Amino acid sequence: MTGNDAFGEAWTRLTEWLAVMAPGSLAAVRPAVAREGLPQELSELYAHCDGTLPTEAGRFLVSGCGLLGVDEALALRARLVSLVDGPDAEADWWRLDWIPWAANHDGASCLFVDTGPGPGRGSVGYFFKETGGEAQLWPSLTAFLVALADAVEEGTPFLGETPVVHGDALGWG
Repeated sequence: MTGNDAFGEAWTRLTEWLAVMAPGSLAAVRPAVAREGLPQELSELYAHCDGTLPTEAGRFLVSGCGLLGVDEALALRARLVSLVDGPDAEADWWRLDWIPWAANHDGASCLFVDTGPGPGRGSVGYFFKETGGEAQLWPSLTAFLVALADAVEEGTPFLGETPVVHGDALGWG
């Protein structure tokens, strides 16, 4: 187990549940990769996996999001930053200190970690291209992962969606 025991325990709960209930989704998890220069919890995530395969089974997070590999996350961040580079950019549509770590198939919605200064640092938010970002939905990536593991184990709603297994893959409805 790596540095953050709570993160590792939540990751284990999630992957053990996937192994039994949605093995196709677990099979879509790519091997871990070490990467320096990222916020602690993102480094923790990548110490467990380098995202998921871009398949339906790999998009097992809410809103059809799959875990992004390090390079995919940095590429999506660069694309989103390029869209807000200018004087007319809306401050809360996409902030320069947000780093996506999970996204749907085309990046129109994603989950991100806030790396900016202040009380929201380290929190997880949700971005949708049409409406922009909603910051500080969970205080940390660990808190997100714990809540996700709780939802799949208990079959309870998470971000307004309920976990559903389709074939051998986790989905949300």
